[in-house]
Amino acid sequence: MQKLAKTIATDLDREGRSAVYLSEMARVWPDRKTREKEMTEFAQRHHWRLRYYKDDFVAIFDKAPSAKISGRN
Repeated sequence: MQKLAKTIATDLDREGRSAVYLSEMARVWPDRKTREKEMTEFAQRHHWRLRYYKDDFVAIFDKAPSAKISGRN
């Protein structure tokens, strides 16, 4: 999982988003029934978000929007 986190972090720095495909998802999160929830929690722990999830195809991660926009309350 650390290798995947490093790959996603690198993609986010370069591209602003990262795609993870089924082969990698299944390796890290083998249970299809809980996969989306576990991926969402994984993203939150790294201050990212699971932007898009298509079961058995792709998950798109991006940086989580900040809770507070500069200059606004």
